[in-house]
Amino acid sequence: MGLGKTHQVMGLMAWLVSAKKENRPFLVVCPTTVISHWERKIREHAHVLCPKVYHGIDRELEATFSMGAVLITSYGILLRDADRLAKIGFSLAIFDEAQYVKNPEAKTYEAAAILNADIKIGVTGTPVENRLGELKALMDLVLTGYLGSSDGFADQYERGDAGERGRREALRRLIRPFALRRTKSAVLTELPEKIEDIRYCRLTDTQVKLYRQAISGRGVSLIRAIEKGDDKIPYLHIFALLTLLKQICNHPASISSDAEQDIYGPEASGKWQLFTELLETCLESDLKIVVYSQFVSMIEIIRAHLGKNNIGFAGITGQTRLRAREIDRFNNDPECRVFAGSLKAGGTGIDLTAGSVVIHYDRWWNAAREDQATDRVHRLGQTRGVQVFKLVTEGTLEEKISAMIARKKTLMADVIVENDPGLLKSFTRDDLIDLMAMPIYAQGDRESAA
Repeated sequence: MGLGKTHQVMGLMAWLVSAKKENRPFLVVCPTTVISHWERKIREHAHVLCPKVYHGIDRELEATFSMGAVLITSYGILLRDADRLAKIGFSLAIFDEAQYVKNPEAKTYEAAAILNADIKIGVTGTPVENRLGELKALMDLVLTGYLGSSDGFADQYERGDAGERGRREALRRLIRPFALRRTKSAVLTELPEKIEDIRYCRLTDTQVKLYRQAISGRGVSLIRAIEKGDDKIPYLHIFALLTLLKQICNHPASISSDAEQDIYGPEASGKWQLFTELLETCLESDLKIVVYSQFVSMIEIIRAHLGKNNIGFAGITGQTRLRAREIDRFNNDPECRVFAGSLKAGGTGIDLTAGSVVIHYDRWWNAAREDQATDRVHRLGQTRGVQVFKLVTEGTLEEKISAMIARKKTLMADVIVENDPGLLKSFTRDDLIDLMAMPIYAQGDRESAA
């Protein structure tokens, strides 16, 4: 999260080569989006190391490796080539953005577990996103069995009164010898200020109509199913509805086909009006802006607006191939004013320090992911203060999610001194019903609700 984790790992590998004469290869497993970042950083700062990218359709494994060789690959390739990679004896295996292997039931986790390495290190700014079991899985990957059995861990720290502070203090003491946590306040004492500001907007008439239609069409039956009181809660269907409601809050065009998007003008979304006003103000102040949304459809709407108004932009989504070029353009081209990225693809492992404004167009389910994305800008190398805007639609599930994010933010801080239907299982039945409630106002109520 901008605290020099990449440089710390490079320093360790360089020391092993220079001081210990380690001649076995190192392995770095990371998200596809940051492979080029790792390669570039090693070439620039660790000359005793030799980065070798193992990725793409024509990838090949060398029969032998020279001293200082660093094999860089993605989690996807680790999964596909698990057996081949497991045959190599690595001195050190690094799992960058280790939250990608937080699920011990996933095949990628199994592929990471069978790697043959003397030492395994997980590198992440978000070891706990939703529950403490994620921390247990990461610890098992690098230090198998240290925290005991999964059932025993759950009984001790997750079930019953697992949130009791004494238990979390005990867990903190247990992992302290093996978990190095660094905060910006302790490490980056000269980092410029970061100011966060939640900006609120209202649904337009168009959005109110769509929001109510979605709840009337799907929500009524889901609420009835929840109220029955049995164990069969339709989480997948609830999650699909909540996702639809979030998209309606963003912009009605984000749920339409390309051919239909023109039926919605800029005035169709209260959040869009707020966003374009913020964007215009920042551009007039000669600032570079980084915009995040969890929805690729929303990123495409933003890009279309930027192109139509001749505003230079770059960006990354899961479909972007030339990612390094997009990052370099934003950081080095003065005509490139905006970086628009999906939170998942553009929110980890990259540097966007040319920016000084971050706009979270919509809210993720937990603060850790949002903070990690913000820290693409507010990180080592930043010389200006950073302004962060988080956009929230009043009277909707977005306002409730925002409050929930604030409550959950203490979990990681108490212990470490995914956006999927499974996360809904941590909510009570009343919470789920509340998230699917009708908006609390209509467009005509603005004056009375203000």
